[in-house]
Amino acid sequence: MPRLDQLNRLDKLDRFRGFGEISNGKGNESQISTLEKDFNTDVTPDPIIDLKPYLQQPKYSLKDVVLSAETNFQVQLVFAELKHQKLIYETWGMSQRHKHDIAVCLNFFGLPGLGKTMAAEAIAHELNRPILVIPYAEIQSKFMGDTGKYITASFQFAKVHNAILFFDEADTMLSTRVDVNQSSDSEMNLCRAVLITELSNFQGIIIFATNKLGNYDGAFISRIRWQIEFTLPDEEGRRKIWEAQISEQLPLHESVNFQELASQFDNISGRDIKKAVLQAVVAAACEDKPDNEKCVTQSHFVDAIKQVTSANEAAQKEKDKGKSQLVPVTENVELPPDSSTEL
Repeated sequence: MPRLDQLNRLDKLDRFRGFGEISNGKGNESQISTLEKDFNTDVTPDPIIDLKPYLQQPKYSLKDVVLSAETNFQVQLVFAELKHQKLIYETWGMSQRHKHDIAVCLNFFGLPGLGKTMAAEAIAHELNRPILVIPYAEIQSKFMGDTGKYITASFQFAKVHNAILFFDEADTMLSTRVDVNQSSDSEMNLCRAVLITELSNFQGIIIFATNKLGNYDGAFISRIRWQIEFTLPDEEGRRKIWEAQISEQLPLHESVNFQELASQFDNISGRDIKKAVLQAVVAAACEDKPDNEKCVTQSHFVDAIKQVTSANEAAQKEKDKGKSQLVPVTENVELPPDSSTEL
């Protein structure tokens, strides 16, 4: 697939050729020759269009992801649609009424650390397809002016490579359109318009993920077929996540009880548990004893998860400091006189 810098030059070349046809080819041969030479010259790839580093083979399968019953049900419905696409859109003729809804568009939303990215990779793994992970926020900040072209190239690249297209932190690109006060505002609105067009014409699988669903523009929400919420794991889910983090070689003390950990510590995410397990293992490895006598105990896990939750609480307090709070009035307050009644 040509890179975008080549596509831009090719577009310029086509315009010269078109003008040449109108003027019987006179006066444009030198420009066409120069452009053709430039187009065929091997140049250093521009990073904005080098999408290969973002094309990945999925590392996780559905067995690695612990989902709530409702979330898992929604994911299975997506697989059902993919399995029966021919029946739905051809045999039953739904493509005649939904000509621009062929793409299977999903949105994963919920708090951070609940497995949205893992689930996207697991879906790709289940379908035996690569996943194209687009760092939109990075591209938008580094390559102002070319973001719309990048979006178009992403959809084209995903189509050529039969890849699932994945946009993490999608609220940065799907947020409400803004009034144009500066050039960056104009480009943001242009990128949203490009994205709407690409979504309408795409026939593959695209997954968005966000922690801030409330920031989405209604125009995008209406085009997303599957809204799948990721919630904090229940007690059984937490137990499975604790157990899933343990390698077969890790020495565990007989005191370790994952069911007890799952029961004792709630309102935590899978990412919290993952961090706690690694901290516990490090603490066990640092103990002053021979390596063959070292093992991870229940107290290691308890201390680690307490540290993680304490850090989360401290971070939340800092975040709340910046928020204005309404304080209720509990005493009588004398109001100033109404100026409209004064003579």
